Amino acid sequence: MSGVKIAALYSFPPSRFGLCGMGEETNHEIFHFLIGERVPKIRKILESFEGAFFYYKLIAQENKILNYFDEKVIRAYWLGNELLEKIRISKLKEMIKNKFKKPKLAKNLPDFAKPHHSFHVLVSGPTRKDLEMTEGMKDLCKISWGEVLKIVESELPITNLIVKYQPLLKEKKWFLGKPTKKKIFWFKRILPKIKLGDFVSFHWDLALEKLSKKDLENLKKYTQESVEIANFLLK
Repeated sequence: MSGVKIAALYSFPPSRFGLCGMGEETNHEIFHFLIGERVPKIRKILESFEGAFFYYKLIAQENKILNYFDEKVIRAYWLGNELLEKIRISKLKEMIKNKFKKPKLAKNLPDFAKPHHSFHVLVSGPTRKDLEMTEGMKDLCKISWGEVLKIVESELPITNLIVKYQPLLKEKKWFLGKPTKKKIFWFKRILPKIKLGDFVSFHWDLALEKLSKKDLENLKKYTQESVEIANFLLK
């Protein structure tokens, strides 16, 4: 899958709500791109998704990759991979200070912070100044992984999957809870081939793609690291 398509895929769910610098009017165009139609300005649309694009640029620049929409760059941000290990903490702090609404956060970041989507959800926060994320919204916003337990058969283009996943919770500290069942949405035209036992990623309760073993490992690893960073900052 191309980097542009992966970026569109993970940007699609929050674009429905006009989040992260993207207007609701772009949702229609992203959907048509994802189902295979030609959308000439798709890259420009995705560049307006500030909540992700600042991270793409940082990851690409720190890894000396010219194309911000390189597949490995996009996967690094949304799921995690080895590109994140090359990000200098000074550059991450610089981005937080200059681009996000909590600039003072930069000075307190631990050296092990990585520019992963879960870091954005738990630590740096939304780009919209009028938006405050509740604990429940943060669970919806993080990229979750779930094992498919049941496929709800339907003639409709959108139906449901029952998955087993770990919710993001907070008591005194953030943590990933015990595996629990959850109903999520499934657009068949976006994710056509799914079977029981597959692990899928989902964002704002919409199933996005079948995860490889490596992508699943990376997503778990970097999500847990972001949980640890968030708890470090609670001290």
